[in-house]
Amino acid sequence: MVLRLTSALSAQMAYAATVSELVVRSGERLDSLEALPFTSLVLGSTADTLTIRGVQYLRSASITEFTGLLYELQVTMTRLDGGSGPNFTVTSYSAAQW
Repeated sequence: MVLRLTSALSAQMAYAATVSELVVRSGERLDSLEALPFTSLVLGSTADTLTIRGVQYLRSASITEFTGLLYELQVTMTRLDGGSGPNFTVTSYSAAQW
């Protein structure tokens, strides 16, 4: 019973470590977008590939227009192998000066 508990705890810790790294990596990209002036943001999507704990993830960043003065910034981390495991999405907004 103790061995099963240890195994389950190890799996949960590995999952939490992966989620933590997904949060950090997507936050880095979102921070870089938020640091740009509104007039420098370009509508559309970009993507790159990262390896996190031995698994490849697609990090996609998209900028969409809500109104002429408000853009939505979204960064998504998705497993490329289609396997089970964590994915992560974070959203923020950027507004133009009035």
